[in-house]
Amino acid sequence: MFFWAVNSIFILFAVFNIDDPDWFLWIPTYLLVILITAAYRKKKVSKKTVNILLLYLLSVFVISFFGFIEFLDNSSDIMVNMKEPKREALGVLIAMTWVFWTSRK
Repeated sequence: MFFWAVNSIFILFAVFNIDDPDWFLWIPTYLLVILITAAYRKKKVSKKTVNILLLYLLSVFVISFFGFIEFLDNSSDIMVNMKEPKREALGVLIAMTWVFWTSRK
C-alpha cells in the first residue's frame, strides 16, 4: 500500500510537468522511477538496472541543481521560496531516495 502511495506521488510529479517547456526530461524521468521500482519489486529487473537509474537520476539532479537546464526553462516563477530548477532538483532528490530505499533488499 505504501509503495503504491509513494509511486502515485511520482505520477503527480509527471502530470505537473506536462505544461513545462522541459517536459521531455521530467515526465520520462518520473515515469522511469515508477517503472523500475515496480519491476524491481516484482524481480523483473536486476540491481544493475536500478543502479543505472540511480546514476541517471544523479546526473539529472546535477544538471538541474546547478542550473544547466535553465536554458530550456528560464522561467522565474517562485513557489515555496524556490525557483523551478531547484524545485525540480528537489523532486529528483526525492526520486533518488525512493529508488535507493526500494532497492535495499
